[in-house]
Amino acid sequence: MKRRIFVLKFLSMIAIATILSACATSYQPVPTFSPVDLDAGGRALKTRNLLVILDASSSMEEGYQQWKKFDIATAVVRILGQTLPENIGIRSGMRIFGGDPAVFQKSTQLIDDVGTFDRNEYEKSLATVAGAGGPSPLPAAVDAAAKDLEGMTGKTALIVVTDGEKMGMNPAENARALKEKFGDSVCIYPVQVGDDADGKKLLDEIAEIGGCGFGVSAQSLLGGQQMADYVARIFLGDQLDSDGDGVLDSRDKCPGTPAGVNVDADGCPLDSDGDGVGDYKDKCPGTPAGVDVDADGCPLDSDGDGVGDYKDKCPGTPAGVWVDAKGCPASVLDSGSTAWTFNEINFETAKANIQPSSYGILDEIAAALAANPQLKVAVEGHTDNTGARAFNMDLSQKRAQSVVDYLVKKGVSPDRLSAKGYGPDRPIADNGTRVGRAKNRRVQFVKVD
Repeated sequence: MKRRIFVLKFLSMIAIATILSACATSYQPVPTFSPVDLDAGGRALKTRNLLVILDASSSMEEGYQQWKKFDIATAVVRILGQTLPENIGIRSGMRIFGGDPAVFQKSTQLIDDVGTFDRNEYEKSLATVAGAGGPSPLPAAVDAAAKDLEGMTGKTALIVVTDGEKMGMNPAENARALKEKFGDSVCIYPVQVGDDADGKKLLDEIAEIGGCGFGVSAQSLLGGQQMADYVARIFLGDQLDSDGDGVLDSRDKCPGTPAGVNVDADGCPLDSDGDGVGDYKDKCPGTPAGVDVDADGCPLDSDGDGVGDYKDKCPGTPAGVWVDAKGCPASVLDSGSTAWTFNEINFETAKANIQPSSYGILDEIAAALAANPQLKVAVEGHTDNTGARAFNMDLSQKRAQSVVDYLVKKGVSPDRLSAKGYGPDRPIADNGTRVGRAKNRRVQFVKVD
């Protein structure tokens, strides 16, 4: 009997493992792109050395869009080597940090010794890093790079391909020490994989410390011509990219693009929903095709009720009237629900002071409570995950209490109200997007029996 129970448990474990394996995230392969045959003839070589630092830490095993970040990073590093003219005459090397602990025992390791650039050796070295793992010791990699660069003559490009996440100690200080040692002979070029805001802030700081380099997104290099323009800009003279978007002026159909904006192959800001407003300033991404939008990329809303004209079934609603999802007047606390969410109750930034623009909806809530004297509610405050959790917990509690205090002043009995702050702990949308964070910043009323 014991043997039978053991066998059944073993089979159950296999079944669970099979289910978990089937549910594992499946990432798409990074689209292949052919390198452009970059002609370096007749152009001055302004950078004579290259050191690539590749992030192979565990965070690079995570996904970005439909791809694995590590696959994006290695694709960028590979096409960089394939785009550099084989006879360009530079010295190059490659270093990783992190890496599968079973393969790389050191926190950072030089996998391609510094020497005359050889495309075959470059690609063989990259192939030794089959996957990512371990911590993210970028500070150690930068310190080690300082030793790699000793004895080099001429200008050096230090290209760091990373997501900028989970770095632990601030590598900006290590970059500053490296810069003080080598001065203008070393330029730092961070390439961010993904779009983590803190990671971008860190890499922008490192690029600024480098002084003569610049940062780009890995996505902006996933094209043969885009990589060729990038390589030419770093290593070759006599061609310009005035707005710094990675697309040379000779092919840039949108000159003057603001710094840091992701662009397409023509140098124009990405516009994912095709509404004519670039993603970088589109406050309403995902607008349906054909919908008229304003300068912020948001659907026109003629009556200002928060419902775009294209789906407003009751146009011309008077100002301040509460409406439903179709833009038609509705009861604020409809009797068919037990919870009501309001993103329209706004506060001063990082404070619990209610903005005057919210008084109208709060007055309607007070009137609805007066019309339903048996209704008791818990007022819940919620925030997004921006900032420290402890601060957000305290802020959400204070904001919920501010709403309670306002309603009490409007005549609602205090024994019908309670306040509770949940900070960022109960999100209803993805905090990784601007729209999701806006939805998570809300006041919710929950019926109390």
